[in-house]
Amino acid sequence: MILTDLSILIADDNEMNRWLLAEQLGCWSDDITLAIDGREAWHFLQQQKYALVFLDVNMPGLTGFELVKKIRAGSANQSSQVIAITAHVQSHQKHLLIADGFNDCLIKPIVLADLQRIIAVWRAPVSDADSQYYANSVLEKVDSNRELGRQFLQKLFQELPLQLVRLEQALQGQSAELALDVAHKLHGSFCFYGFHDFRGIAGRLEDALIAGEMPEAWQYFRQLLVKCEALLGMQTEVLTCMDG
Repeated sequence: MILTDLSILIADDNEMNRWLLAEQLGCWSDDITLAIDGREAWHFLQQQKYALVFLDVNMPGLTGFELVKKIRAGSANQSSQVIAITAHVQSHQKHLLIADGFNDCLIKPIVLADLQRIIAVWRAPVSDADSQYYANSVLEKVDSNRELGRQFLQKLFQELPLQLVRLEQALQGQSAELALDVAHKLHGSFCFYGFHDFRGIAGRLEDALIAGEMPEAWQYFRQLLVKCEALLGMQTEVLTCMDG
């Protein structure tokens, strides 16, 4: 079925690679934009929000690594799902790309089964994230080991309220160093769990604390608190989804 609301950007300086990936993704969308290099991709990314962004990591002008940093630093696609395309990373090294700001990666040569996995995991808009989204994000991290995923989620649900209290107390006491320590751990946790809607806010909170911008830090903390309360409120549903 064609998903006409799934907007996609493909950036690759190799014409054949662009064409092949667009043909494969045509199974899910008829709204696909092609960029011939990093600079053209950045132009498109500033003009339109995309559900999925596929970036070749080695492009002239701006590499995929440079682009994803610009995207996460501030653009219309700051919270979009950005997928790295590379032939030089092994599957067990995917976490290195995620640490750089990508949501996931595709290893060349790209096969249809890998694209199906990407679409299944990342097609849901982050703003509409629900219990299934969070369960799927964790399952992706633990190679579909449901028992291990449940253990990780239970640990998160147990620790998150305590971390939020510590962070709020640090902010109230104007203890930027302690607040930064807690914010950094929260940011790392959300990166680990693959909760990229949380990751974006936690990252901006951490950046504000590093810059000593306490009013902005309070703003991001309040945003994070609302999302965390919503997540904790749906923990039973998330665990149910985790159990299949």
